[in-house]
Amino acid sequence: MREWRSNNMLIGLVNHTNKDHCKHRIETGMGKKGFLVDLNRQNGIPYYIQLKEQIRRRITQGVWTAGAKLPTERELAESLAVSRNTVSQAYKELESEGILSSVRGRGTFVADTLLIMQREGRKEKVLRIVDLAMEEAVGLGFSIDDFVSFVHVRGMEKKDLLSRMKVAFIVSNPEQLSDVNWNLGLGVRLLPFLLSELQESPRAQERLAGMDMAVTGVNHLTEVKTLLEKLPTPILGISLQPKLETIVRIAKLTMGRNLALVCESNQFAEKVIAALTQAGIHPAIKTLIQPSEANLREELPRCGAVILAPKLRLRVGKVLPENMECIEFHFEPDAGSLNLIRGALLEIKGEKT
Repeated sequence: MREWRSNNMLIGLVNHTNKDHCKHRIETGMGKKGFLVDLNRQNGIPYYIQLKEQIRRRITQGVWTAGAKLPTERELAESLAVSRNTVSQAYKELESEGILSSVRGRGTFVADTLLIMQREGRKEKVLRIVDLAMEEAVGLGFSIDDFVSFVHVRGMEKKDLLSRMKVAFIVSNPEQLSDVNWNLGLGVRLLPFLLSELQESPRAQERLAGMDMAVTGVNHLTEVKTLLEKLPTPILGISLQPKLETIVRIAKLTMGRNLALVCESNQFAEKVIAALTQAGIHPAIKTLIQPSEANLREELPRCGAVILAPKLRLRVGKVLPENMECIEFHFEPDAGSLNLIRGALLEIKGEKT
């Protein structure tokens, strides 16, 4: 639990400045405010954590808004006299949290300032709960060190239990079988299953008997419950949405020629087109379902850009015309669904312990 305690004091430590600090400034194109970073070389806090927290703070303070471009890893590393890996680690962790977004060939950007503001509000709520629990523990005669130890042990027990959980993700199209890298943050294993296999094979249904939970899109929830009615596995319906950066990249494309949409199934193509329509984007789309290499070589040069299912990236990349933009179309659970899954998993493990 020592890590929790140091992180709790992190913002104050990073904000503190004195003559021992090494200050570096780099102008980033974010306006006149620039990118001012102070690294404390003596407090023992890893540089990547200091950098990460300073970026986060500038966003919460409204200094940087959604779409603001950050320096490249190399520029910032040279300016701060640290290794590029230090900057890379800070950027990657913020990207995994949905705070930054990296676009190949363009750079790293602030992804969603509203999201981080909401998270900071939730963080304050959690800290209040921690404070109340700590006061209760002290009132019962325990020391603060005892409380920290209790929380650490309990947290490790939960992590161990969750790391052994298996969750089935039942999808309606083959494209999503390889697109289940959700940020659950619980160490849970996600195992994808194709709905059509469950419909056609009782043996496929039996494979789900060992799962702790199954999740599927809300549109298929009733059917999945019917197929698995003899199994004790809890089933959860979730909402899937396209990643925000995917929609933003497509919206920024210069229209004039068709966009190629390369996928394996009509179901996926329909979901992509419906998502674009809902976002107010109406490009002319040339849909290519399970195209041959010859077909790709013929059709792609006629299009202005290509949208594809993530699992087809390597295949399409082999024949992609030079300088053509290629956008992977990812679907992921919305924030409410992710929280629903996390809560349900913790409840299941609570019942089993």
